[in-house]
Amino acid sequence: MPESNIFSAAEIASHATKDDCWIEIRGKVYNVTDYVRDHPGGIDVLIDTAGKDGTEAYDDVGHSEDADEILQSYLIGVAAESKKARKSKAVKLVQESSPLSKTAPTSSSSANVPKGVLASVAVAAPAYYAFQIPHSSFLKGFAIASVLSSIAFFAVGKELARFTHVEEGFGRYPPYRAQRRIAPANPHFAKGFLDAKEYKPLKVSKITKLSPNVYKYTFALPLPKDVIGLPMGQHISIKATIDGKAVILSYTPTSNNLDAGVLDVVIKIYPDGTLTGKYFAGLKVGDEVLLRGPKGALKYAAGHCKHIGMIADDIILRSELERYARQYPKYFKLWLMLDSPPVGWKGGSGFVTSEVMKERMPAPGPDTKIMLCGPPMMVGAAKKGLVSLGFKEPAAVGKMADEIFCF
Repeated sequence: MPESNIFSAAEIASHATKDDCWIEIRGKVYNVTDYVRDHPGGIDVLIDTAGKDGTEAYDDVGHSEDADEILQSYLIGVAAESKKARKSKAVKLVQESSPLSKTAPTSSSSANVPKGVLASVAVAAPAYYAFQIPHSSFLKGFAIASVLSSIAFFAVGKELARFTHVEEGFGRYPPYRAQRRIAPANPHFAKGFLDAKEYKPLKVSKITKLSPNVYKYTFALPLPKDVIGLPMGQHISIKATIDGKAVILSYTPTSNNLDAGVLDVVIKIYPDGTLTGKYFAGLKVGDEVLLRGPKGALKYAAGHCKHIGMIADDIILRSELERYARQYPKYFKLWLMLDSPPVGWKGGSGFVTSEVMKERMPAPGPDTKIMLCGPPMMVGAAKKGLVSLGFKEPAAVGKMADEIFCF
């Protein structure tokens, strides 16, 4: 049995290359050397966690049950650390009990009442005994009336003190508590149709040609009021069987939770592309496609940072981007580049060098994020250029805190 094999942290760490790759996930050790080149996320993602505990990175990506089954086939043992018994320390809650006061309560509303009552009794009692004169029935009656009225006043005062006294301590509620204001829910974080662990089928309801090789695929959700359930900054996986082999690629929908009933994906078709040329190019209205999500470590919310820069391959949705640049010139700036621009081109030309990034991208800082999306060579070159400008280099598996985030 593989789980009978126990490996130390040092032994796991010694297998950290693409030709000898071990990974620890949830205390179990896997030899994924033979899977490195077939990994849908690329070689770099696995190499970054090779020889280490990759549990957090594995969970952040949101792998499906298929991935769990594939992983199980590479199980070789368990990590020694996971076999150690970890005794949890008992936590003892000690509450200091305030000493019982022998005097009247300290509440400002009740402190004066008992003192006043006791003063009345102290004065009335000597008056009763001092006027015990046999021949004076008037004085005797007056003294008795004074004592009775004092006793009545004491009884009433005691009851008032009981109702108005407020004890102090964390076990008591204050007499007034400000009502907490509940912020409205962010619709972009609402759950919807998508499932991060399981692929679900959706039918193609419309195919729109945007350019000679770019298409928008519209998928119909089960109900007109359904939402996709995809936070800003995250993406989906699309799975297809091509030539008898499962192929999975990630895409970012152009629709969101405000677009009820549909899921839109804009895809550029490459004739030699495994998923685009051999699958999407042949899709027709009514065909079903398997999707799952959300995926990705970035869940963007308003106010997360002040400056965002993005470098992306291909000029897709150009008209929409140019419209944003016209509508919000102070907040949104667009710069388009071509390798070999035609005559009259008003944008840039050549490659996105560090000089171009310095001129067009926001400067490094705690409130700045740069997002990269494109082929591995372009993303790799852009990362090096940004690091040379002062940005911190990200890990292979993106985190929300990264200054450079790769999709």
